[in-house]
Amino acid sequence: MKTFKEYLAEGKKVYDFKIKVAGELPEKFQENLKEKLGRCGVKTLEKVATTPIQAQPLDFPDYPNCEVTIFEVVCEYPITSPEIINDIKTMGLPESSFRVRGANEPVENEQLLASLESTGKALLDDGQYKEADKVKVKDYFGDDFNKSFLKDLEKTSKTSKKERGIGEYKLAKTKTAGSVSPMTKIDNPVPVKGK
Repeated sequence: MKTFKEYLAEGKKVYDFKIKVAGELPEKFQENLKEKLGRCGVKTLEKVATTPIQAQPLDFPDYPNCEVTIFEVVCEYPITSPEIINDIKTMGLPESSFRVRGANEPVENEQLLASLESTGKALLDDGQYKEADKVKVKDYFGDDFNKSFLKDLEKTSKTSKKERGIGEYKLAKTKTAGSVSPMTKIDNPVPVKGK
């Protein structure tokens, strides 16, 4: 059984952010940022990627023909994007050269979805649903499927009863013709009042 401290350790909330910086990074940027965010208990601060030089970087319309460096930050204590923005501004970067977003911000999710769409066409416009997997109807519908499904249920039921130690219930044999009902058979009749 887990202790209370183990439950607390598993339930810790972390605060994830992505920091994107356009252009050339200042010297020791990563170390200085980790030091600034130290009050929030930085678990990780790592450089995830650097994009190739682009004519028009995605989040930076004012910075043509530059690369974008992406960092991921995970903090143990609550912090907001504006607080991180203020810390980066104190390091000497102009606010137009970087973006700070929480991991679940709508803009971040939209960019992720946009990167997943490869064709640019809506999937529901295709009346034939060509991107869908081919499915054999016999495997999921019809009499043969129903029969095999019932057989599987019966096997599962028998194995679970054996595992639980439950035997099959059998009715007691009864006499059919000429037998007297147990309700009518009275060994010691009780006298009725008034008779």
